[in-house]
Amino acid sequence: VMGEYEPKIEVQFPEVVPVAKSSTVKLECFALGNPVPTISWKREDGVPFGRKVDMNKASGVLEIPYFQQEDSGMYECIAENSRGRNSVKGKLSFYAPPQLTEKPQDVQKTIDDTLVWECKANAKPKPSYGWLKNGEPLDHMEQDRVEVNNGVLTISNLNLADIGMYQCVAENKHGRIFTNAELRVIAIAPDFSQNLLKAQTLARQGGDILIECKPRMSPRGVISWRKGKEALRESHR
Repeated sequence: VMGEYEPKIEVQFPEVVPVAKSSTVKLECFALGNPVPTISWKREDGVPFGRKVDMNKASGVLEIPYFQQEDSGMYECIAENSRGRNSVKGKLSFYAPPQLTEKPQDVQKTIDDTLVWECKANAKPKPSYGWLKNGEPLDHMEQDRVEVNNGVLTISNLNLADIGMYQCVAENKHGRIFTNAELRVIAIAPDFSQNLLKAQTLARQGGDILIECKPRMSPRGVISWRKGKEALRESHR
């Protein structure tokens, strides 16, 4: 028929369209043709659209609200009329800036104790982690006591110099997030108030006896024993 021609799609999508988590994405498909072509959309993998997807055939707009990982993939716009059919594809890629799922809490430790803090975040692509102390990277600290493994910070043999405000940083190319935690390290003189020795212990003649000495102190100190005024020495018994 004179003047009739197959659809010609006037839109070219980028090779990849990055879409942020929970955002709304719109793909518009416009085609010329005579008769006026109808516009339809489908996923290349054949997965049917869910209820949330709005496909307006009149305007050729595909709208996907609250974009999630499962919405990523290749989408195809199809223009058809009595003279033929044409299509164009566009790929939607899901991304998400870091969101913390586990973060370190303020803590008080004694001298010589070990600190283990864990920092976790969800992100797409996966985040990398870093740690700061009072705003400075932890790389400048003593490496034999400080271990950073992904989002886990371990400091062994704590001392008063470790006191400070620490930050975990989780980041990918779409964003970064910080979380703070304070470390307090305390010194304590020997204190028996929570673990008193029994005033009297009965023992069977020829049997064994165990007396435990567990004072609370920081740093760890030297413990010695006396019987009366005489220092006890180790022997075969």
